[in-house]
Amino acid sequence: MRPITSAELLTTWEKCAGRTLPEKALLFLDAACADGDPQDPAILSIGERDAKLLLLREWIFGPHLLNIADCPICKESIEWTNNIVDLIYPSTKKTTQTTFQLKVENYHIQFRLPNSYDLSKAALHDYRVNPEKLLVECIIDVHQNAQSLNANELPAQVLELLEERMATEDPQANVVMNLSCPACSHYWDAHFDIVSYLWTEVDNWAKHMLQDIAELAVTFGWSELQILTLSPQRRQLYLDIIRQ
Repeated sequence: MRPITSAELLTTWEKCAGRTLPEKALLFLDAACADGDPQDPAILSIGERDAKLLLLREWIFGPHLLNIADCPICKESIEWTNNIVDLIYPSTKKTTQTTFQLKVENYHIQFRLPNSYDLSKAALHDYRVNPEKLLVECIIDVHQNAQSLNANELPAQVLELLEERMATEDPQANVVMNLSCPACSHYWDAHFDIVSYLWTEVDNWAKHMLQDIAELAVTFGWSELQILTLSPQRRQLYLDIIRQ
């Protein structure tokens, strides 16, 4: 991976229009792929994907994350800041292991971790009606008492254990923040989704950037590319001159 330019970020933002969040995540990673990167980002586990997105976010907007949430009890709005490094699990690293084994009771299951292809299918076909379908599609092979078994025949309690094992193998896929409300002292857990967080930031950045480009282009006659190649500091200085 490599940092992406402002021009590349704006182009990626445009490509994201009408796409699902999993598709947007892949477009960001595709833009940041360096020459010679051999791996398709879509086959990364969700945790590996999200770790790369956190790194990309740091390159674009810096290491600090400003978060806002409403208390589910009293609706008090709270704000807090995280450092990106604190959200990356140390165990999240590139590994050659792509399949895993789970032995429970008389079942022997070979499985892989969910990836972006799985999430894209889930988003398009709405797996909420059958949430176990995502788990089943990640099963490569399953035996019961040494006899081959259809993954759809696994009991619910075994699938629950499989889901827990997947979470253990890929903890970055489910980043949870422990929050407390200063007004009513309620404690709760909130899931942090880097894909939606990054998309919101990029969407806001792009809309403001287009306004700045229009203002600079009208004033100085510069092209969009000329304006985007300016450093953020120099671009802001020119805008300050215009707005005095």
